[in-house]
Amino acid sequence: MALAFVRIIPEGTHYRFVRLRNMAFAFSIAAVFGSMVAFFTLGINLGIDFKGGGNIEIETEAPANLTKIGSIVRGLGLGEVEVREFGSPTEVLIRFERQTSTDPEVNEEKLQQTAARKVHTALYQSYSDIKIEFDGDRLASVTSPNALDLEKGQAAMSSLGVPGLELAAGEDANSLVLKLPEVVIDRKTGPELQQQLFGQAQYKLLETYSTLTSQRTEIVGPKVSGELVRSGITAVLGALFCMLIYIWLRFEWQFSVGAVVALIHDVLLTIGMFSLTRIEFNLASIAAILTIVGYSMNDTVVVYDRIREKLRKFKKMALPDLIDLAINKTLSRTSITSLTTLLALVSLYFLGGEALRGFAITMIWGVVVGTYSSIFIAAPVLLFLGVDRTEMEES
Repeated sequence: MALAFVRIIPEGTHYRFVRLRNMAFAFSIAAVFGSMVAFFTLGINLGIDFKGGGNIEIETEAPANLTKIGSIVRGLGLGEVEVREFGSPTEVLIRFERQTSTDPEVNEEKLQQTAARKVHTALYQSYSDIKIEFDGDRLASVTSPNALDLEKGQAAMSSLGVPGLELAAGEDANSLVLKLPEVVIDRKTGPELQQQLFGQAQYKLLETYSTLTSQRTEIVGPKVSGELVRSGITAVLGALFCMLIYIWLRFEWQFSVGAVVALIHDVLLTIGMFSLTRIEFNLASIAAILTIVGYSMNDTVVVYDRIREKLRKFKKMALPDLIDLAINKTLSRTSITSLTTLLALVSLYFLGGEALRGFAITMIWGVVVGTYSSIFIAAPVLLFLGVDRTEMEES
């Protein structure tokens, strides 16, 4: 016994989509206008990719206490800070905003690196049980309630590449002695250099004996963030232009204009969604918009292909009726494609972790808007532009 094909939309539907075109156009114009008002008044919640700043990925031995980590990092005075789970309960993503200075001679990239160092130092101190006390000269004591691995610490000191910097055993297994190299320059620079050397050694020891590890540190300076903004805009505009050329070559110019109108409609509504929801706009958002452009274009091409087929087959049929017929013929395919895509995106939203949540929301929005525009915008636009049946027959 053969299995019956499951249909979401019954076969042979005769929905009059074109009759609703004026209502759909009015709704879309209002939505696009609202999106632009939101964009110019509220702006977009740009992520660190576009504003500049720092990303730090850390991993803890036990499930991370996000409240504790957030409290530590926010206490450093770095401005806006975001702390969230990244992948698994032991992995955490920390983001801090771009650090600025009123001094024009200050290197802004170094400011971001200094901020990242502060974050690491504070977290290492919190997730380490060692205590380091400097005597102000050349010696520092390192103590812990637990036994300290001397070889592990010595390897860490050797990695700094500072001649004369030594780590030796202390009075018992729970203590070590840090010996700084002798610095003899003058009374002003000598103590300052020693303090710098101690700071480097202290940071390395805290990192070595901490139960927290740093997986990745990424600094985005103002120059890089500016380039990313320009590249993102260029990518979206370039995609729209390439789609216009593709449709123009495959169909007639009226179809090309209709497709690009639908794509611009989808992109502008997506931008409005970002403005109103305050979802962070980052490089993943650009990828989502480009994916939306491709998805919407695919839907539109399917409808246009069926319209062209019906134009050649039914030469006497009125254009509104013909467009309705073409849309109804593709309705089952469009609904199944959209539904299966939405199922995958909803799964990604709930199971993909915090890092992919913004991308998933954007794509869900894009699938809904793209399906709407291919039916109610791209197809009815042909009525306003007019389609030359003679050109269709010649092509």
